[in-house]
Amino acid sequence: MNALVVASVEQETYGEEWDPYLILGIKRRSTLEQIRAAYRKKAKKLHSDAGGDARAFLLLKEAHDFLMDTVARSLWDRRQIRATEQECKAARNYLDEICGAVINGLANGSQIPPEYANIPDLIRQVVCSNLDDFAKNQSQNRHRLRRLKLMKGKTRRKGKGDNMVARILDNQIAQTEIALDQLAKQIRVGDVMLAELEVYECEVVAEPPPATSDTFTATYPVFTTRAFF
Repeated sequence: MNALVVASVEQETYGEEWDPYLILGIKRRSTLEQIRAAYRKKAKKLHSDAGGDARAFLLLKEAHDFLMDTVARSLWDRRQIRATEQECKAARNYLDEICGAVINGLANGSQIPPEYANIPDLIRQVVCSNLDDFAKNQSQNRHRLRRLKLMKGKTRRKGKGDNMVARILDNQIAQTEIALDQLAKQIRVGDVMLAELEVYECEVVAEPPPATSDTFTATYPVFTTRAFF
């Protein structure tokens, strides 16, 4: 069954309350073994061979597979986000780009000696810096949109003809809404990137000198150098 059909079944069965933990009947802190056990127990009753509901079994399996994916589970636990395939692909592409830049910087003689370098953490710093900028831009654009909408409808043209003020307001409202939509997509992909980074750990000799951390991070590219999907 394709993703669109699965989404339709989920909405019909659970509405807006889809929750993999709820479907499996487990707690959020459940271990992987507890997830497997809960799935096996319910699957025996829902499987078609036992006369169960095929759609409910499909949702049960999807919830199990979802929570067995470390990245997907982390993202859900932090933000209740179910990343799309396109968002995951975009996140991996940007992480590859940033990782390459960080490694090149370290290899070419950055201010951080290699023995101090925690590569996943340096990548995380770049992503978090981007997310901070996106959040600020999002707040500014929301404020701008609210003010534009307050101005809309206050100016009328006497007689027939083009209402210049209304036309320009409508255009700027549309542009601001597009910008907000783009920022929301960027933030979602950034969250996927952070979830991907949680599966990494690094052994370092010691903590790097605090004075070099910001300088190092600032020399690497943002992950918006290419258009989002």
